[in-house]
Amino acid sequence: MKRLVLDLETKRSFNEVGGAKNKDKLGVSVVGVYHYDGDRFVAYREEQFGLLTQALKEADEVVGFNLLHFDWPVLASELGDWVKDLPTLDIMVEAQKALGHRVSLDSIAKATLGSSKLGSGLDALDYYAAGDWEKLERYCLEDVKLTRDIYEYAKKHGQLFFEKGPRRGVIPMSFSTSPHLAVFQEAAKNKGSVRMQYGAKDRLIDVIRFDGVYIKAYCHLRREELTFRLDRVEAAELVASSTPLFG
Repeated sequence: MKRLVLDLETKRSFNEVGGAKNKDKLGVSVVGVYHYDGDRFVAYREEQFGLLTQALKEADEVVGFNLLHFDWPVLASELGDWVKDLPTLDIMVEAQKALGHRVSLDSIAKATLGSSKLGSGLDALDYYAAGDWEKLERYCLEDVKLTRDIYEYAKKHGQLFFEKGPRRGVIPMSFSTSPHLAVFQEAAKNKGSVRMQYGAKDRLIDVIRFDGVYIKAYCHLRREELTFRLDRVEAAELVASSTPLFG
């Protein structure tokens, strides 16, 4: 299985582009990737995005922290919307599901590993502005290493920790694969249709996009585009055509 761990740094801040709604304007300075295949860390600069594209398209899974809501929208502006369909395991999303609220990478790293980030995203912006690629790549790859180590800890122990005042809070973590994962991966790849049981209802959907957690699709039952969660799918099968279930 070709698994990657990824993090990226941007060229501009949210303040410079008019807020979080303009992620597509942030730009990408460097993308840090840990390749399980070969046990190697690689920092991809803009002129190496062709190699990055190849690695991503060959990946069976990409692990990261806040990939779905940050890294993928930012990287899509450079490589194309196809990155949003990559098979993704987002540790932040998994932690948020367990806790009901967000926690930071640094909070989890300190409480779980006894390690901290090298700095903040603002430092990375300063390194880019100064053309200090050595510090920029080191900062990015250190975040990749923290993310990898957190992922490995969660797999081994079934939990993570986060800072909670003077004590540590516990985050139950389970990365069990849904039995329906392959169905939606295939449907997203070929823009196919799926018959599924979801929310105690039979539905026929035309899959538009699937990121490993969320399924964006046209629902024939509701007759509109909806977003579904993979872990709430009770049964699923590919269908040959988009023939409505009812009528």
